[in-house]
Amino acid sequence: MKLRWGLVGCGDLAGKRVAAALREADGSQLDGVWGRHPEKTATFAKQHAIPAAHASLASLLQAGVEAIYVCTPPDSHAEYTLAAIAAGKHVLVEKPMAATVAECEQMIQAAKARGVTLGVAYYRRAFPKMRRIKELIAAGTLGVPTWVNIAAHSWFNPSADDPKRWRVEKARSGGGGAVADIGVHRLDLLDYWLGPSSGVFSDRQRLVHSYEVEDAASLVLKLANGAPVHAYFSWNSKTWLDRFEIVGSEGKLIADPLDAEALTVLRGREREELKIPPPANAHLPCVEDFIRSVRDRREPLCDGAAGLRTNRLLAQIG
Repeated sequence: MKLRWGLVGCGDLAGKRVAAALREADGSQLDGVWGRHPEKTATFAKQHAIPAAHASLASLLQAGVEAIYVCTPPDSHAEYTLAAIAAGKHVLVEKPMAATVAECEQMIQAAKARGVTLGVAYYRRAFPKMRRIKELIAAGTLGVPTWVNIAAHSWFNPSADDPKRWRVEKARSGGGGAVADIGVHRLDLLDYWLGPSSGVFSDRQRLVHSYEVEDAASLVLKLANGAPVHAYFSWNSKTWLDRFEIVGSEGKLIADPLDAEALTVLRGREREELKIPPPANAHLPCVEDFIRSVRDRREPLCDGAAGLRTNRLLAQIG
């Protein structure tokens, strides 16, 4: 039996990876799509071999699908997720989970009351490399965590007519810029590997770009054991960096670049270089994990509670 999906949203991400993941995942079947613009939705359905382009969300929810993937800007996540849950559908929603902490809590409560599965598409959790890091930490490779350093910077300055412009608009993006877009993925991995953290300091800047949200931010967080986390996220450099370094009393793990195959493991003075290739479609392992979670009646790798923790951290650092 295949899990029958409905896709909500026809944007850049849906076209690049999500539609293909829903169509190609083991145990998956993409039955229909709905977007706010009918002509665009019809074109999208044809381009991605989706059997039905729906004229309304209600039509999609009544079409026999079992699960909904919400792939829209954060300002509509809660609305569409709650509608799907009310219709008895399992939901996998894009990151960040919603625009506010209150909306996240409402989504979790609704899914629990309806008895459906709710997941958040922090897809990196399902990468083989990220799961290997989780295993190494659980095996005691680090010892006691003592310091984490995260840095991700690149260039992002969309034009007014760019379909990704919503990412720099406060209302549609959920209020944040570089932190809410690229930072949350890394903050979620921090949660996945080392548990919840709390905010100590944040400083957001507009150094290069003039859009509504910040183009860079510096954060200081604290792990549950008191160890510091230093993080920097930006869209204001035409150079590029994506590094995640975790230091402990016994060892160190370095993922640089984070999404590439390289993983450096240091145990004392001993150094091991691992190569764990990323998936060809970044969303595919996440979708397959969600499908298994529905079938096995367990929580997905990133459930609503985990998505809520990252939104709470975003709210705390301001």
